[in-house]
Amino acid sequence: MQKIPRFSPLYLSEYLQFWQGAYKEALGLQEKEVPEELVLEREEAMNKHLMRNFDKLRNIVDDDYFEWNQAMCVFLCLCQWRVSAKAASRRMLEFCKKTNLLEPRAERLSQAILLLKHLDQRWAQWDLKDFEEVEKYVQSVHRTLAPFVVRAGSIQVMDRWNFLQAIDDSVFRLHPKGIFYVCSHVCLQLKSLELGRLLRPILQPMQLDIEQADRDHFYAWAEQHGETYYSIRTFRMRISSFVWLFMHDEATRCYHTYSRAGEIPTIYAHVTSKYPSGFIGNLQHDMLYSEALDLIRHENPLIRDANFLALFEASIKTLYSVDFIKYCFCHEHSIVDLYKKILQAEHPILVRVWGRWGVIEGRKFYYSKGIIDSLLLWLHMVKKKYNCILMKSFNITNLVNQCTRINKAVPATRGEPAKASKGLYEVCL
Repeated sequence: MQKIPRFSPLYLSEYLQFWQGAYKEALGLQEKEVPEELVLEREEAMNKHLMRNFDKLRNIVDDDYFEWNQAMCVFLCLCQWRVSAKAASRRMLEFCKKTNLLEPRAERLSQAILLLKHLDQRWAQWDLKDFEEVEKYVQSVHRTLAPFVVRAGSIQVMDRWNFLQAIDDSVFRLHPKGIFYVCSHVCLQLKSLELGRLLRPILQPMQLDIEQADRDHFYAWAEQHGETYYSIRTFRMRISSFVWLFMHDEATRCYHTYSRAGEIPTIYAHVTSKYPSGFIGNLQHDMLYSEALDLIRHENPLIRDANFLALFEASIKTLYSVDFIKYCFCHEHSIVDLYKKILQAEHPILVRVWGRWGVIEGRKFYYSKGIIDSLLLWLHMVKKKYNCILMKSFNITNLVNQCTRINKAVPATRGEPAKASKGLYEVCL
């Protein structure tokens, strides 16, 4: 395959000619039996290009046909090639049954878009160890969607009315707004796949045995701050901002910006328009007015995770004047953009991947059961590997002593009773 040219303004005509030629090639092969290797090669190259350059491509708009941008042109070419790809295998259907997924089949446009939104809701239920099966499922869904993007049909088939444009009285096709809606979701899902592809090879088993007593100790530390941070409204708003960050759907925000001619919505406006007002109102009321103990033990995992993240950030900022979120935390797709820098970091990085928590340290990634386990693992690494020195400047021994059980009993070896240390004690300052 010819190398994809640059898409800078000076080479834009060459870039467009390449995609025009690739589209015509795929269109010409439609009636023929296309080798699977050729389709997979084209699909992989276009997937990588679209995933890496989506934010730049969607901002390059044609002067004459301003409802089209370069991301949509590349996406149309990708869909034309995907039409020739094979259907889902039997093994894929077994994976769907095992994980309670919708099968990647669609006879109508509404079913295909339902599959697309189904993917967005399932990331947190998937295990990174099953990345190969997840990747095949996501690709199968994208292939199922492709014919509806590049072909027209009757109203019974093209039944998502708000995305349709009439060709005549009985034939309809996707409106450019509908094409970009699908394009933005596919591109961001490809970025989630890239996140799994980067972290799967460095995935390691949990190196620290965290007991329930360790979690209870961390809960007790959090409850001691009920008289201080939770009485500050700015801290309450910080919890709220983390919840909106976790609920954020970047693809829909991109679609809003496209349909409103460049108007970029805030995270708050986007989230409140996406979810029912009653649900959002209850969340906001809980975060702003609930008692500290209720927030710490909240049933909603989003509020509970946001609460602990905000509390840990506030504690480090108060004690050491260090911005924990800026230097020691990375969220979802930002990991793809900053991957090389994260691997070169001189301290552990708390990360949120596919809606779950973990720690990256020394070119190794550790998945954990939740944010409390991840924070305890992060503190353990700073203590054991960096002697409680963070960023070669700040000694966080005080915080480590507060949040962890430093006098945790050491299990006895087999056949020998536990022996007390002779004259050596670890003191909690």
